[in-house]
Amino acid sequence: MFSNTSNFKRELRIAGANSGKPVTIVEDQEPTYHELVKLARRGNYWAQITVNGIHELTAGRLHQNNIFIKPDALNKGGSEQFVAIFPGCKVTVEKLPSDTYKVLKLEANLQYGELIKTAQKPGLYKAELKGGGEWKVSPHKKAVISNEKNRSVAICDTGYDGPGDAAESASLGLAATPFTGGAIRVNGDGFDMHYTPGEARIGGLRNYRAAIRPLKIDSLHESALLLAGTMYQSRDIQGVGWVAEYGGSAVLTQALRILADRGVKLTKHTAFFYEPTTPPNQALKAAHDVGLKLDRKLSKANFLNVVGNSGQLAVICNRLIREDKTSYTLAKACADTVAHGKSLQGFGSFAGTLAAAAGLSMTSPAAAGAFLTALGAAAAIGGKGLLAAKTANTALEGFAPRLHNRLKSKF
Repeated sequence: MFSNTSNFKRELRIAGANSGKPVTIVEDQEPTYHELVKLARRGNYWAQITVNGIHELTAGRLHQNNIFIKPDALNKGGSEQFVAIFPGCKVTVEKLPSDTYKVLKLEANLQYGELIKTAQKPGLYKAELKGGGEWKVSPHKKAVISNEKNRSVAICDTGYDGPGDAAESASLGLAATPFTGGAIRVNGDGFDMHYTPGEARIGGLRNYRAAIRPLKIDSLHESALLLAGTMYQSRDIQGVGWVAEYGGSAVLTQALRILADRGVKLTKHTAFFYEPTTPPNQALKAAHDVGLKLDRKLSKANFLNVVGNSGQLAVICNRLIREDKTSYTLAKACADTVAHGKSLQGFGSFAGTLAAAAGLSMTSPAAAGAFLTALGAAAAIGGKGLLAAKTANTALEGFAPRLHNRLKSKF
């Protein structure tokens, strides 16, 4: 599915041929399909992913359990239909009784590439810190990261004002990641960034039902496919670090699953989750399947980050079972279990402190969050609040992590 431009024409010609299941497209949809093929052959990476995906669908190589394919209602003749979401294209495919497949409808936006350039669709950017502390971002012409050893790539949450705003937030998450070398290196070297536009943030307690099922968040499938393609293209670059910040954890989880389902290996790469707003256990399974080399710490999550801390015992057990015993030992697993227990204890203790100090009910997280945001901001600029500054700072980090990071970066 993920091919480079040089061999794309050959792959396009033979896709599905070995299966003996021909690609059939209803007549009125052929013009749209041929336009997609033209764009793909001109090097439009999103179109390459879409066209190859169509061939995989019609060759029967993708089952409906795939994360970006969902079954439609059976038609009157009893045949089965699938709906797949690809970058810039929604495809409806029918499985016929003869075990062949037919494309019934192609809803394509042939201007998708232009929308990527204007940050209206997911895209890959290069971020550099300029004078005055402002991050300058520029889109990569192709979905390929900078060919540099130990390159850091941020996978951003949604809800930002634009790529520049996202880069500022992502730089702080990268600086707190174990393998990036800290703020001096991040600021000096810059980083690549997978940006996903959107008004609302991904996951978290406010979107708990979606958060605990990151593979089922349909709105992220386009972004995840593009990210998966970028990861595949960079598979031979040594030491790439994929760092998901906040809701970017869902995008990275889906991308890893896509690659894992295709048998892709990223043995030269690693990954980290900074304040994830989706549980990391599903991402860990896919990370193991693609062969990522993981740091001792897979994620950083404030103890008030309920979603990001969920499933930690499963994460510890899976790491102990599947990872090299010399890198993730029983002693480390025990230590991580104890640390997780202390985090839970800390949350319970903090809840009691909050209720006593502020007179707030923990059944009203909105009120508690508003209180802590104001209190933490005061503590960050030297004011004195009802709680100790350290507690207020921790509380602000949990309830309003982006604000916390912005305030912290100024001191």
